[in-house]
Amino acid sequence: MDVLGEITGVGDYSAVLAVSEELALYGAPYQCINLDALIVSKRAAGRPKDLEAVAELELIRDEKLRET
Repeated sequence: MDVLGEITGVGDYSAVLAVSEELALYGAPYQCINLDALIVSKRAAGRPKDLEAVAELELIRDEKLRET
């Protein structure tokens, strides 16, 4: 669990909440940012490890879109 005041590229709590979805994990509900917001955040962070992750996340997003 991350407790941050803001997520780079996404914004403050209300902005993050707007791009969040509820997921159930072990029977409990959790709010998590969606895949598009995670991609935006990784790009905005700009660290090499984040930029590498963007390509993988985009592939996951594209696969999910093909499934629907």
